[in-house]
Amino acid sequence: MSPTGVLVPPALGLFGWPSAARSAAQRSIEVIGVPSDAANSIASGARFGPEAIRRASLDRAPTGVRGIDRGDLGSMHDRDWEETLVEVERVVGESVARRSLPVVLGGDHAISFAAVAAQRQNPISVVWFDAHTDLCEWSGGRWHNHKQVLRRIAGLAHVGAIVQIGHRGITYSDERARCDRMTLFTAGQAPGLRADALLERLPADRPVYISVDIDAVDPRWAPGTGHPVPGGLGVASLCALSRVVASNRRVCGIDLMEVNPLVDRDAMTSVAAATILSEIVSALAPRLPSRDAERRAAPPATTREYGHG
Repeated sequence: MSPTGVLVPPALGLFGWPSAARSAAQRSIEVIGVPSDAANSIASGARFGPEAIRRASLDRAPTGVRGIDRGDLGSMHDRDWEETLVEVERVVGESVARRSLPVVLGGDHAISFAAVAAQRQNPISVVWFDAHTDLCEWSGGRWHNHKQVLRRIAGLAHVGAIVQIGHRGITYSDERARCDRMTLFTAGQAPGLRADALLERLPADRPVYISVDIDAVDPRWAPGTGHPVPGGLGVASLCALSRVVASNRRVCGIDLMEVNPLVDRDAMTSVAAATILSEIVSALAPRLPSRDAERRAAPPATTREYGHG
């Protein structure tokens, strides 16, 4: 099945960018929405996140770059979870094969597993902005939720260094010990984190995947999420750290997850999400032409063995 068979064009493109249905032009950035919250064990509503982020983004277009919005994966809740992951990996993988940079809008954070898996043609590093470690115990079966997603990602053969920023969630044990390739900077450490200290954890010869759970931001500025935790990052702080990565490393993919408009106030969380994405994409603009020239055209190998992380 081609991407056009499962992607529903958006009413409004992210940042006002054209949708795939209205423009055949190839762009260096492709937006893909995944309106699913099937793996959020706390609160329903993140499935409305992609639409809310797009709506809030219209007056926050990044400078120096223009992308295309390929729309939302349809019928997310008419298939089982394994099929959802396979579809997300396939569609994101096709974007990578076109030598575009995928920007995935969620949706719950469990979806990020498939988006990272779609990058399996090259070794990568991962930067994970989140209030929680997402390294909870996982049974090894076909199902995982947003509490276990980073544990599964850490088991992917092409994923090397992981840098997590913003942790302050209560855990039953020190979950940092579950991944010896992860460096964790707490929400308290993040404002004073120097650029060189962050970059030294991300090998210069490996592209970086940036994943943002909006609960990394303090709920004073981003209340609309399923599991808010006090004491988080300011929007400006998260933007500054993500700009350091985007300006100094080749970024291979971005996602922004867990915006829940049903529990938001005055669209504060959607605005925060759109602002963060705009800052990251703006920082990427000078690097996009050379990045496209370097990417291999071969499509990634996609696996359906989701029972094995």
